[in-house]
Amino acid sequence: MEWTPWCPLDGQPVPNTIPPLPGLYRIRRAGRDTLDYVGQTGAGSMNLRKRLAMLRGAFAREMPYRAPHTAGPALWALRQISRQVTFEVSVAPLDAETPKPTRLGLEALALFEHREAWGASPTVNFGRMPDGFRISSDNNARLVAAGRRFRGGPTTANDESHVRGVPPRATEVTSPVSATWGGHAWTGWVTLEQAGGELPPPDARGVYRIRARGHSALLYVGQGKVRDRLRTHEAKTRRRDHAQGLVLKQAGPLECSWATYPPEAPELHLLEYENDLIALHLLATGVVPGAQFLG
Repeated sequence: MEWTPWCPLDGQPVPNTIPPLPGLYRIRRAGRDTLDYVGQTGAGSMNLRKRLAMLRGAFAREMPYRAPHTAGPALWALRQISRQVTFEVSVAPLDAETPKPTRLGLEALALFEHREAWGASPTVNFGRMPDGFRISSDNNARLVAAGRRFRGGPTTANDESHVRGVPPRATEVTSPVSATWGGHAWTGWVTLEQAGGELPPPDARGVYRIRARGHSALLYVGQGKVRDRLRTHEAKTRRRDHAQGLVLKQAGPLECSWATYPPEAPELHLLEYENDLIALHLLATGVVPGAQFLG
């Protein structure tokens, strides 16, 4: 990826150096080498200029809602911690025809490269908030009608958004189907039907991978409650209107494997591991898993 030089991000109109194209963007506090946020955009008519303009709320008097930009509340909070904070942005434009899965895979790679270099994710990726602040709600008609929309702000409580991150378990590029890929202790391969039936234990949480039988590349990498997630993927193969299900079904007999973690392992850590695995697959094969980012 080729990144543009850094330019100010200050709530004013987006600089003309940011092109109206899809691509990746990265945000940092001026004077720092580490990043605060990495994102991507390009769906429909959205582009880098429009997406960055959605961060105007980070410079407002009140904490913005999580929409139109999920990073707005956390960047706002960083400014409250120190009024001397100024942000900079750099972008990596992509061709307008770049498929969404490729764009999202490159975002995972940019996050992985930061995690590899610094042993941590950018400050506010994966829904993370600075200590001492509660994130705002989303912003939609349903929440307004239910009286559940709210603005966040200072707090003395801690929640999942304040959990410290973990570094990558491994950074070496190896076969995505190996028993120690990404530094995880993977189980042997079983059919997707077996995994959705009796294996793994009902409450097992961790990361999992799906492939066509005997293949050396993957179709999907995920995280969560493993048996439930694998059952969901298996059910998608029976739907004619589901893009991911069609890719999985057309691949032929499916196998899966997983690595579990203690029940108390925060979801945020599993999301970081999932991101690293997608990036490692891209580095090993040149593509993201075939059914990744298809819903």
